[in-house]
Amino acid sequence: MDIASTISLLVGIIGTGIAIYQWAVLNESKKRKKEIQFLLAGISNLSLAKQQAWINQISLLNQPQEAEQLAHARSCVRARDDLSEIQSLVAALEGSIDSDCSATTAILEKTLEQTKLNNQIQAESLKNPTMSPRAANVAPEPEMAAEH
Repeated sequence: MDIASTISLLVGIIGTGIAIYQWAVLNESKKRKKEIQFLLAGISNLSLAKQQAWINQISLLNQPQEAEQLAHARSCVRARDDLSEIQSLVAALEGSIDSDCSATTAILEKTLEQTKLNNQIQAESLKNPTMSPRAANVAPEPEMAAEH
């Protein structure tokens, strides 16, 4: 083999190696993007749940009569509003990673799927006579209770 062929072969091997390396980096980058996207979606869902918890707490407050009660009510409303802002910001960040595929939607779909499965399991367990609500409320026989 002459020098030009050898150099050409080496350049081809190096080029193939670089292409394989770039392909691996791109695939790893896609995985990382998905991980970050799902992490942000989880934070968004958590802040939305906490926002709802604050809304529930605010609904339990009485009409403020004193300055201290008004300050407490304002701090509760402020916490609710802050969580709303966090949720909006995180949702926007999650959407900017991949606008075509929403991790939040995927999480909600998975939640619905798990809820349906859980409902099926509960329906099946109610068919079991030992798991019926009436069987669970029956007191043990007196002599059996004494043994335990």
